[in-house]
Amino acid sequence: MSAYLVLGCNILAVLSGTAGGCLLRRYISPVLRDNSMTYFSVISAALGIQMLSRVSHFAAVVLAFLLGGIVGHCLKIDRRVYSLAEKVQDNGQGDTAKTLLVAFTLFCISTAGILGALDLGFLGDPTLLMTKAIMDFLSAVFFAASCGWILSVISLPLGVILVCFYLLSTMIAPYLSEEMIGNFSACGGLIQLVNALRIAKLKDPPVLDLIPGLLLIIPITYLWPFH
Repeated sequence: MSAYLVLGCNILAVLSGTAGGCLLRRYISPVLRDNSMTYFSVISAALGIQMLSRVSHFAAVVLAFLLGGIVGHCLKIDRRVYSLAEKVQDNGQGDTAKTLLVAFTLFCISTAGILGALDLGFLGDPTLLMTKAIMDFLSAVFFAASCGWILSVISLPLGVILVCFYLLSTMIAPYLSEEMIGNFSACGGLIQLVNALRIAKLKDPPVLDLIPGLLLIIPITYLWPFH
């Protein structure tokens, strides 16, 4: 299967899921919508646990995760993205902005997508991206039932992120060790677990503030003295 076809499937999953959610929104009850968010939070948590299984040095991952949260807090990443979501929403309701923020985190900042694009570039393995496409389609149906057609705008940054990581994979491959990739995955797994709390509405943590940890884990793993 063509690499670009696989990447396109992820974009199409969000667009078709959005269309389905908008067309079927009258048949999707608030109870089903709330239940679906619980289900997706469990999937997000399970994916996070699976990603944690690749860890090489958990202490290094914890350090990058916490430092990343501090950097993100100082940069106010989550707050800035939330403000942007409020500006692009079409119905003036705060719940729409929060839904867009959760969807953006789940679709675009998911390490399943990033690692999937890297796996596709490194190994030609589409498994992770195809799994993500299935999850994104079903998630988009319920997200769109809540916030409407505005959800489709997420497909643009999603496509840019996936294509960029796929194209860059051949460039960064010589510089990434197996330990780096494993710790990167584990750091992303922790972020997925935190995002599960937001999806389930148990907490409203600033998930995007944790993203700098994904950048920090590479040099931290490289310099980690306890190999």
